[in-house]
Amino acid sequence: MEKERVRVDFSDYGQGEQPISPSYFNANLAPVPKSAKDWNWFNFTTVWAGMVHNVVQFEVAGLLTFEFGPVIALLVTGLAYGTELIAMYLNGHMGAKWGLPFPSAVRPSFGVIGSYLPVLFRAFSALFFFAVQTYVGATLMNSVLMLAFPPWGALTEPVLGMPLNTAISFLVFWCVNVLALFRGMKEVKYFELILGPGIILSFALLFLYGVHLAGGLGPLFSQEASSSGEVTPYGIALATASLAGAYSTLVLNVMDFTRFAKSQKDQIIGQALGFPVTFVAFSFLAVGTISTVVRVFDIPQSEAMKYVNPVNIMWLFSQNKALAIGIGIVLITATIGVNVAANLVSPVYDVIAIFPRLNWREASFAAAFAGALFAPWLWYNNASSIFGALNLLGAALGSVAGVMMVDYWLIKRRSIDLASVFRRGGNYWYKAGVNVKALAAMLVGATVPFVGYAAGVKFLYDFGWYLSLFISGISYLLLWVLKPQAGNLLYERKRIRT
Repeated sequence: MEKERVRVDFSDYGQGEQPISPSYFNANLAPVPKSAKDWNWFNFTTVWAGMVHNVVQFEVAGLLTFEFGPVIALLVTGLAYGTELIAMYLNGHMGAKWGLPFPSAVRPSFGVIGSYLPVLFRAFSALFFFAVQTYVGATLMNSVLMLAFPPWGALTEPVLGMPLNTAISFLVFWCVNVLALFRGMKEVKYFELILGPGIILSFALLFLYGVHLAGGLGPLFSQEASSSGEVTPYGIALATASLAGAYSTLVLNVMDFTRFAKSQKDQIIGQALGFPVTFVAFSFLAVGTISTVVRVFDIPQSEAMKYVNPVNIMWLFSQNKALAIGIGIVLITATIGVNVAANLVSPVYDVIAIFPRLNWREASFAAAFAGALFAPWLWYNNASSIFGALNLLGAALGSVAGVMMVDYWLIKRRSIDLASVFRRGGNYWYKAGVNVKALAAMLVGATVPFVGYAAGVKFLYDFGWYLSLFISGISYLLLWVLKPQAGNLLYERKRIRT
């Protein structure tokens, strides 16, 4: 057994000074001191506002509008994020109470070593989307530069498989994302505090300008569903499940933010306002902007789908160069906001969990560099199979959340031995550092969407995130009930009765 060489003070959480194993400890993984828990409800609202306003969410709102019409599109958005909010609260409670980020909070359920598997799953998914959003941001920056300085468009010499102007834009955009995170979570807090409301306001002004050009609010609800068939409850449920699965990593990421909450009340109110409310509000702005633009520019129905992409909307206004550049700058800053908060913070914690000797800056650079290795410019325009695989991974991540919620709320009853989170041979060491029950339950739940995809059983794939979360949680609970062990309340109750 490794000699205990470090003592950490957990007095803020009523557990005093305890010995821990330095191989599994980093200050960024430790519980946040009570003095540093300074995020109020408004900070959480602005963080979510900073994640919602991005090109992908704009496109999703547009696609739902063309499929169902604007009213049902907004209903689907509210249902998806409203149900996901419940899971985010259940997981976020752990961060707010014990001050732990995801890579530490997952250890009590999966084991100190067993936690590396869900940590790697989350990091892979987040870095993939970090790469995608960085490339999208680079193309936006490149477009704005071409509008502002036409000779920029002549820089087309190939570099690493992309034109020189795009390569420069990618490097600059990548650097801006890293710099926004370089000084830690406090910088992210203030960054989103300014950026979130500002971008929402900018999109609101664009929406109002579109309404002005259209001559009123009438065109907002003029877009009819493209499907010739009727809108069915199953179709709405299917769209809701797909949308929830696309943002499944946020259920795991939430602890990286709620660990700084002043109170449970702050994280509950902040998330309730910031997650479903701002997502629906932004979708409303996207729906209205797309509908009015299609009407104002007399875009034929066969071409209208192109304008779910806000970059194409930007080019529609290119005759008014200042306005087009302004729209482009808004889109660039919006993409930075979501990329930093949603796609880069979490893998930085994950890198630190696997390599505890790294500090925050080193881990930030390592995570961002790993994201760039996905080389999105080589496949982004022909990526249906890659996005399909990542959607499967997103659905499978529900199984991690299911295990964690059952373990925290039902098995450990919201109690955590903080020293054991960082200790070899402690309560969360299980067998060789791995809780086999958690891994087994996770694999059962994660298999569901993959089986559905491979066997052509659409129900299992389409509702994969909900099903994997539910099945893994139930499986884990059954494993504890059928074979309890010391260290949990189910075992203690059974022992007392016998």
